[in-house]
Amino acid sequence: MYNVLIVDDEPMIREGMKTLIPWEEFGFQVIDTAKDGKEALEKYRANEIHLIIADIRMPRMSGIELIQTIRKEDNKVQFIILSGYADFEYAQKAIRENVAGYLLKPVEEEDLMGFIQKIKVNLDKEQSVNQVRTVSLQEVRHTVLQTLIDRNEKVSIEEIYGDISELGLDGRFYQLAMIQLFHNTNLELEDFRQQLAQDLEGNWGYLFIKDRNLCILLKNIRPSLKSYNELYDKVKSYLKNSSIVMCLSEVFDEISSLGSEYSSTKTILDNQFFYKETKFLRSDSDLVFQPKEEYLQGMPLNEFPVHSYAEKLYFALDALNGKAMKDEIINAAQMMISNNHTEVKIKINYIRLLSLVFSKCSVNKPELGETLSDVNAELHKINSKTTIQSLLEFIYSLLNKVITSLNVGNHEDQLKKLVDFIHRNYQENLKLESLARVFDYNSAYLGKIFKNHTGEYFNTYLDMVRMENAKKLLSGGMKVYQVAEKVGYSNVDYFHNKFKKYIGMSPSNFRKEKL
Repeated sequence: MYNVLIVDDEPMIREGMKTLIPWEEFGFQVIDTAKDGKEALEKYRANEIHLIIADIRMPRMSGIELIQTIRKEDNKVQFIILSGYADFEYAQKAIRENVAGYLLKPVEEEDLMGFIQKIKVNLDKEQSVNQVRTVSLQEVRHTVLQTLIDRNEKVSIEEIYGDISELGLDGRFYQLAMIQLFHNTNLELEDFRQQLAQDLEGNWGYLFIKDRNLCILLKNIRPSLKSYNELYDKVKSYLKNSSIVMCLSEVFDEISSLGSEYSSTKTILDNQFFYKETKFLRSDSDLVFQPKEEYLQGMPLNEFPVHSYAEKLYFALDALNGKAMKDEIINAAQMMISNNHTEVKIKINYIRLLSLVFSKCSVNKPELGETLSDVNAELHKINSKTTIQSLLEFIYSLLNKVITSLNVGNHEDQLKKLVDFIHRNYQENLKLESLARVFDYNSAYLGKIFKNHTGEYFNTYLDMVRMENAKKLLSGGMKVYQVAEKVGYSNVDYFHNKFKKYIGMSPSNFRKEKL
């Protein structure tokens, strides 16, 4: 609301002017009245006044004298003068004193409203200019830097603002540091920017916020590990518990390149999950995994064979082989990255994978009940991991808890464990090559020592175990095709031939004899 002071030596005119116009509808309010120029001057100096409506002829101090006195100290306050026909000569003097309007008495409502609307436009413009002028240079600079980025192209800063030196942005060379703060709101980020600006701006460069990242335009800072470490430590010193990732652009000579440098640096920062953990990222930073073509062969793009990996990971756990377990987790990461899986999708797939493995453990190893309950309760923490490295380490820790629970006392040698493994998992798709990796053997060597230990080749021994279990199931009345599937044969005819070879009769005849 703009404040109005009405000045006239006639009380009826003063009161009439207050009620003649719906002032608030036009954005004004009459805050006071005065009976002459002297009283008006006192009230003007005691209040913030935007518009004075004054009669020309008044005792003690006329309207002309009032205007001339105020104009010596204020060129912004608006005036409308009132006069009779006989006072036109005085009115001409008032007009020369930069008044916004001149009205003859008696005042017509329409004429006054017309002046009021024009004055409102002028006051609005003046207020807008004043707001821009009162904005600190820091905030103007902030806006200019954001605008350079939004254009995402080489653009002259003079085109946006004007004098680059006035903004303090003139320099020999520049570099952009982008910092991602985790678990912070926009308000907290702005507070942090203001605190850090007091320490960094002037010596290092200028701070601004873009896309929920804190950005520092480094100006004339020698590009060196010493400088980067010092900057990182300064930023970190202002934080208590928040973790950060800092990414540095290439050095550039012209500030007009800020948009393109921001774009490339943000791409690295957005993908920081896939980089090796370090204080700060750069364009030459190392990825944890490079895509490999062999992980694409026979695999639909963007799909993850979760059941296949769950089976192999379960075998590794069952064999208490930490190395094989770790290898499968790494293979899964390599496969997903080679297939361009996003951070979110990788985390979802690992939660699915571990859920399947722990579910299978709960069925086959009831003694792990408490441990499995604990690790399942921690699966959601996968979503909070900020790098692939920290994610994999967390997964290893969950799986090691399971292995530790299984690994009690002294165990039999590897071959006894392998035989026991076959008896417990005969229905699975067991291959000597896969088990060799799980038990950390060369497959040919494992086949040889397995034959010496059991007297049978691996495949023969597996078949014999399956046939013994098939006999039990058939004796219990289960149908042949059901038994075939239960003991690990997807093809019923193949099962039929195997059964006849080892048992000497068809599975259907064996079933008839036992029922």
